[in-house]
Amino acid sequence: MNSILPALLSLTLMLPREQALICQSGRLQTVRGTSELPLKWTGGEEFCMDGWGCQDSLMLIENGPQVLLILIKGCTQKEDHEARVTQHRKGPGLSVVSYTHVCRHKNLCNDLSTTQPVWTLPTSAVPGSVRCPVCFAEEGCKSATEMTCPVGHTHCYNGTLQLRGVGVLTDLQVQGCMSQAACNLLNETREIGALSVNEKCDSVGVQALICQSGRLQIVRETSELPLEWTTGEEFCMDGWGCQDSLMLIENGPQVLLILIKGCTQKEDHEARVTQHRNGPGLSVVSYTRVCRHKNLCNDLSTSLPVWTLPTSAVPGSVRCPVCFAEEGCKSATELTCPVGHTHCYNGILQLRGVGIFSDLQVQGCMSQAACNLFNETREIGALSVNEKCDSVARLTCENGVMSQMEENLAQNPLPWETFSTVTCDLNEVCQETLLLIDVGPKALMVGSKGCSKTETQNSKTISIHSAPPGVLVASYAHFCSSNGCNRATSSSVLLNSLPRPAAPAPGGLQCPACVQFGGSCANSVNVTCPPGTTHCYNNYLQLKGGGVSAVFSIQGCMAQPSSSLLNHTKNIGPFIVSEGPENEDNEVDYEDDNEDNYRLSGAVPVHCLAWVVGLGLSLTLWCGITFPLTPFTHDFSPLLTP
Repeated sequence: MNSILPALLSLTLMLPREQALICQSGRLQTVRGTSELPLKWTGGEEFCMDGWGCQDSLMLIENGPQVLLILIKGCTQKEDHEARVTQHRKGPGLSVVSYTHVCRHKNLCNDLSTTQPVWTLPTSAVPGSVRCPVCFAEEGCKSATEMTCPVGHTHCYNGTLQLRGVGVLTDLQVQGCMSQAACNLLNETREIGALSVNEKCDSVGVQALICQSGRLQIVRETSELPLEWTTGEEFCMDGWGCQDSLMLIENGPQVLLILIKGCTQKEDHEARVTQHRNGPGLSVVSYTRVCRHKNLCNDLSTSLPVWTLPTSAVPGSVRCPVCFAEEGCKSATELTCPVGHTHCYNGILQLRGVGIFSDLQVQGCMSQAACNLFNETREIGALSVNEKCDSVARLTCENGVMSQMEENLAQNPLPWETFSTVTCDLNEVCQETLLLIDVGPKALMVGSKGCSKTETQNSKTISIHSAPPGVLVASYAHFCSSNGCNRATSSSVLLNSLPRPAAPAPGGLQCPACVQFGGSCANSVNVTCPPGTTHCYNNYLQLKGGGVSAVFSIQGCMAQPSSSLLNHTKNIGPFIVSEGPENEDNEVDYEDDNEDNYRLSGAVPVHCLAWVVGLGLSLTLWCGITFPLTPFTHDFSPLLTP
């Protein structure tokens, strides 16, 4: 008992949106001889939640030659008040004095560092004729020293003080001299700042309940549940009941369990099981009960009332880090979320209760982007829960663009490495995107890595916009919400999902085949198209976004009479895509499918020896070969911006 407990430092792992206070922080419980006072101390520091203040809570109980000191310093939600010194019971004999202070005017304003504001050396008392045992002990006063009480102190006090607060959990037996026969050492006081005090005296012990008592906070694999436990026992104050408070958070392969059992002043209620958030993904369920009908009635001994083995969930395309950690989720395992869970939760749970003081970082899968894991619940029986999400965190992503034009890019993977990173804006995630256009003799691959805003935080999409026979257009787009998660190292992330090409077979149609940056395909190569193609494609494609701004000229074979290789897709990852003829500003005008557009841009139906006369132009369209009606004279060089 005669020891100074180490100060506990409680740091929130995230920065608040607004300036929050820093408070002195620490807990001290010690018994000293009166000759050793006044005492001095130093505390640690603690970052508070937005709007919270700093507090000092000090209690001194003098008991003959000894003094019990309990000190709690830290953050609080209570309202400001000036320093208060309260004499709950005057000596000689047992005396109790306290000091409390709550402030918000500056950092570290809870600067009490000595007992001097509440301590004066006691004057010598005239001894009386009554002798009482004098003791402070957590294990019981079996060998208490007997001393002569001062004149006027004719009764021996024998009680147990239940002292509860952040970092303080003590059932302390006290014996000493009193002036009256009463179980009222603190003169009806039940709260001293951050410290709650309950009193139980031997004379009324038979009228109070005995409850199961214990605290448990543990993370286990789901395969280990259900869990069972045994507990200790606790004598309650008159009129108090027994309570069970249990919370389970399921997070993929792991479950967090928090249990508090003991005495309570709350009213009786039958067992309540509450599903705060349904799975799959992160799910939260709780069990609470308060009873007074018999001793040890808070007899919950297993997680069975709230636990059922989760059913297998259909995996989706989103991957999220999954973690429970008090030191931060620096090496969280990334898992595939169930279908319908498209957001990654990243928050810190501040868990407070008798014997529970934890700031726990949680990461996992959620069905919506919200900082509301408990569905507005802030109290689960004897456990209070506060939630703060990492909405101000900025991701660091790999960054860069890549473009390559050569043969067989649909078969031979390209390396895709970047040598720089970028810090994203708020609400941005990492992205990596590839676009492949293969016309046969040549292929084009464009890639982008960096930051992007998207409604879906985590997704991976592979699309085949135009499939063989004819021009192949395919894309890969990956959005993810953890640092450096856009780390694909080659184009195989796209190629591995493409159908294997069949051996080429000659058909009856010939088309020019070309892909190049800007300008027209003046030097295109005529190719014999495979069977099943009926049209020649001739158009411009413009990409903007993701660090890329470029116009491409494309010619090749097509199987369907459409002017769009991309099936009118307008967005691929961060790319904004336009397809059609070029305008005077070197941009592409998107055009709808209709018969005129087939002839002006896009896929041209094959006609043999047809004559087109109009606007003073006379062109011959040979079977399988088409020429643009309007000549292009501008040089559209690509602009790639990192």
